[in-house]
Amino acid sequence: MKNGFSLLELVFAIVVIGIIASFAAPKYMDTRDSALASTIKRDIVTATSSIQSYYLVNRKLDKISDAITLNGTNWTITDKKITFKDGATDCVDLEVANNQIAVSIANDAGNVCESLKELGINTQAIDLI
Repeated sequence: MKNGFSLLELVFAIVVIGIIASFAAPKYMDTRDSALASTIKRDIVTATSSIQSYYLVNRKLDKISDAITLNGTNWTITDKKITFKDGATDCVDLEVANNQIAVSIANDAGNVCESLKELGINTQAIDLI
């Protein structure tokens, strides 16, 4: 009776685990990007609605942060602009100017931006009123 595994059995087990991981890792990354894209889509819709509501009540908007609070992990907020970065590249910009909210989706910015386009988020201008 043997007390352990042979080298061949260990190599076979490592190869099988490697094959399984080679299929699982890309699927996991796609799922992660898809979930982040859904979150960003929800944030865009919430931000535009909140900004429009704030402007309707106050008839002015000095800072976007007065109208909405967004997750600082995903968004960079300045006075009149919020930006989502996919890696190091700007992916989504929401900017308030001329009584409009300009939503800009970058081309070739990464997987999350491509997923947003598939979800129906496009570059557009939305009136504040």
